[in-house]
Amino acid sequence: MLKKYDIGTFAGFFAGLLLIIVAIMSGGTLDSFLSLSSFLIVGGGTIATSFIAFHYSKIFELFPVILNSFKPDDHDPIEFIEMIIELLNKYRSGGRKALESHHEFLDNRFFAQGVRMIVDDYPVEEINDLISKSVNSIKERHRQGQSIIRFMGAQAPIFGMMGTLIGLIQMMQNLSDPSMIGPGLAVALNTTFYGILVSNLVFNPIALKLATRTEAETHLIKVIHAGILGIKKKSNQMLVTEQMNAFLAQKQQS
Repeated sequence: MLKKYDIGTFAGFFAGLLLIIVAIMSGGTLDSFLSLSSFLIVGGGTIATSFIAFHYSKIFELFPVILNSFKPDDHDPIEFIEMIIELLNKYRSGGRKALESHHEFLDNRFFAQGVRMIVDDYPVEEINDLISKSVNSIKERHRQGQSIIRFMGAQAPIFGMMGTLIGLIQMMQNLSDPSMIGPGLAVALNTTFYGILVSNLVFNPIALKLATRTEAETHLIKVIHAGILGIKKKSNQMLVTEQMNAFLAQKQQS
């Protein structure tokens, strides 16, 4: 079960949260930082403005997107280079028939798509066009999810400041009653704290991680693209390897 998720992401989140809690408790009690009003202002305001800014279906689609950020990065091109070279050798010796039964290589949908196009004898121009469209589709789909998360990351501190103003107004209205000053000031400061915490510990890191995942996935597709074209053209193994290595850092090259 743990292999399905990136332990580093969980460790980073809980370590950051734990350190903040320890810092709070070292100078006081945790109870003073627990405020339902502050939570409702920041959480409710952020979610409400997100539904105003984006179609509700896009908001609900965020759940698997966010979950994906906690999964390990499986876009390592090295293992695919080895698979492509093996398929190239089989294709050069056995033709399209040799690729039809190799489903064990096709865990990656773009790799599978490329092999199917070779088996179905697609021309090189159509392979280039379909893979290019796939890359653009991935970038656009991921960009939409990331833009929503970034929007929420920007809204949370804004509603934190709004909560601060609400708390200060309540406090100023009750200056004659000293017992009301404390709760008003607590709401004022806690909402700012919640907004900054959620923005910088949740939304912004997730948005950045998803952006790097998109870059890694599109980079892998470029490697696969070069390999698929090499298989289709029955190119020399050394040439195909060099073409795919061109997309890798020197220490990754095979």
